[in-house]
Amino acid sequence: MTALSAPPRPGPATAVAADVRSAPWLPVVLLGVAVAVLAGIGTDVVGGDILDGMLSDAVHRPAGGWWLAGCMVGLEIAAAGTALGVHRRLPAGAVRTAALGLLALWSVGLAAVAAFPTDLPGLDTTAWGRVHQVAAAVAMVVPPVVGLLVAATCSPPARRALRGAAVGLGGLGTSFLALHVPVVFAGADPMPGIGLVERLLLAGTAATAVLVAAGLAGVEDSPPSAEGGLR
Repeated sequence: MTALSAPPRPGPATAVAADVRSAPWLPVVLLGVAVAVLAGIGTDVVGGDILDGMLSDAVHRPAGGWWLAGCMVGLEIAAAGTALGVHRRLPAGAVRTAALGLLALWSVGLAAVAAFPTDLPGLDTTAWGRVHQVAAAVAMVVPPVVGLLVAATCSPPARRALRGAAVGLGGLGTSFLALHVPVVFAGADPMPGIGLVERLLLAGTAATAVLVAAGLAGVEDSPPSAEGGLR
């Protein structure tokens, strides 16, 4: 007699494949984050000052505008993937509507950052430069708010991680604003270290986007059982 073989036990690769099938937005967000981070590094490859220079200043260097546009495109991809996850996982209601609206606002802000270049350091701010500043502020403020909205729907471990990332990102954004306000409103020279803070903001935004996508994958979408728990 031939012994019947037991069915193969699912391994890590099978589990990952199942996660991707149940959460198709995950690879989209990961792709967008990878593109954004690599392109952000590219803005420095063409001559950026990591400590004091702004990422947006790359548009005034050869090929720098392409790198900056690539960074914005990567974040746009991440925004689209996150919107897909929010639409599929969060129930209809105020939280989903707010999250989708904020993601749409984020996408518009990112597009404006790429479309309206910043002014050269030391020159007067033009109308297009002001649009760039406002759009950059929108692109900076939205991700931590979306993170906090999604965190409220996640399991306790994911909620703690996402809230921590969102609060940390908000703190970085506040620090960046504090350093940048004298430059915008008083024409002062950029504060030392402002470029490093902006690069940390990009890294924090990427990390928060990944945590949001992962948190959405774990949102329970089954109705409550008779015992009051979640199936």
